[in-house]
Amino acid sequence: MSQFVEQGVEGVEMDPYDIGWYVESADEETYGPVSRDTLGRWLEEKAITPNTLVNHCTQPEARPIADQAALKDRLPIEQQTKPVVGDRLEEAWPRKTRDRLALGEGSLPCARHKKPATLVCVRCLAPYCGKCRMKPFKKQFFLCRRCQASIFNRRFVALMLDSLLLVYVPMILTVVALSLLGVEPTTVQLAMNIISLAALPLLFFRDSIFGGAGPGKRIMGLRVVQTADGRMPLTHSQGVVRWLSQFIPFFNLYDAAVPYRDPLLRRIGDRWAKTRVLDAPRKLEKAREKVARLLFKKGVQPLREVGLTMEELARIA
Repeated sequence: MSQFVEQGVEGVEMDPYDIGWYVESADEETYGPVSRDTLGRWLEEKAITPNTLVNHCTQPEARPIADQAALKDRLPIEQQTKPVVGDRLEEAWPRKTRDRLALGEGSLPCARHKKPATLVCVRCLAPYCGKCRMKPFKKQFFLCRRCQASIFNRRFVALMLDSLLLVYVPMILTVVALSLLGVEPTTVQLAMNIISLAALPLLFFRDSIFGGAGPGKRIMGLRVVQTADGRMPLTHSQGVVRWLSQFIPFFNLYDAAVPYRDPLLRRIGDRWAKTRVLDAPRKLEKAREKVARLLFKKGVQPLREVGLTMEELARIA
């Protein structure tokens, strides 16, 4: 994306903190997303206080409004002599879905639709509207629906490619070669059994054996990292642990589908092994360049970064 910024294309400067705020009420309910203007109005109406916990869609944890750098200088926060607790969010929160969506709209346009944006994607850095939002809405997702689906689908394609390249291609080549040499069918069958036995462990532990990404993941622009730092490739022991869930009948089907609905894109095996699947740097750069082009067409200067990097996202437990 940097190459577009360096070209000097003029556009409205994008402030990601204008939208995308979630509010935690005193009764432990979460409301949002809402815009910064909505938070300001609620403060004036005493529906919330400077002590109310809020977090941006690019932040993993909530903090009081008065401690949010993006809010304290832009909102009418009064100095309180005594701590004020409680809120009236249940009264302020609209009943109709249309009215709730309006509370989250700010000045930024959605990168892909002709609608106001309500959230910002940590991966592609795109402001996006309700059409691009992941469901269920009660969960806070860090990625837009397009990015969430992109990583999930590419993981599935990578598995298919690895199965083809590491198992089926060697077996087919062996059968063809032995058949051309006139080897007896029983010997061909024995060779296929040996290859399948050797290829199966390679298929299961390919990501750790190939330094963080098997052939399929490298082709699809993915990598597996440790949650300890979000950068280092997984170890061989983590490679073993993350595939244990795939040996449990029926549970392995559930495990394969879990990442799409998980805000951190984790399989159960990823949780056990403390690993995450992220984009390769070049793939991430291409995704952001594509969004930058869309925003330039709408007269908006794209972001260079948001409050949370993908490596920091990988470190969230």
